[in-house]
Amino acid sequence: MKKTLERFDKKKLIRLIIELAKLNKYYMEWLEIEFQRPGELPELLEYFKKKISKALDSNDLTAGKKAIADFKKTSPDKESQIDIMIYYVEQGTEITLDCGDMYEDFYTRLENVYIDAIKLLNEWGDTKLIEKFRPRLEILVNKTEGVGWC
Repeated sequence: MKKTLERFDKKKLIRLIIELAKLNKYYMEWLEIEFQRPGELPELLEYFKKKISKALDSNDLTAGKKAIADFKKTSPDKESQIDIMIYYVEQGTEITLDCGDMYEDFYTRLENVYIDAIKLLNEWGDTKLIEKFRPRLEILVNKTEGVGWC
């Protein structure tokens, strides 16, 4: 396949890539992510935050977690990885505060992402990152006291 592609001119390669992307939404998203430059990290982070919001608004926590995993694959930036994990928990927390008690698995999934974020912060040992995110993590604890089944 590589030899065949090497013989293609630029126009033909572009057309082939576009046609491939049209076949499946996943390929289109993958290409969009792949073409992002490091300087476009804020736009990439916003893109994935929107995916999380949309997923959680439709009660699809699995898609929300997938957005976190996909973001981690595209960005080695530790601060942004923690940010998106906390964002997921914040969005889920707002849903439960707005809508009332949710089901146990909902809370468990939020807790797991919260715990994973803390584990990463501790594993990396970056005190500046820990201090940056501590207020958001504490706000989540305060907001969720007395939430769920007691």
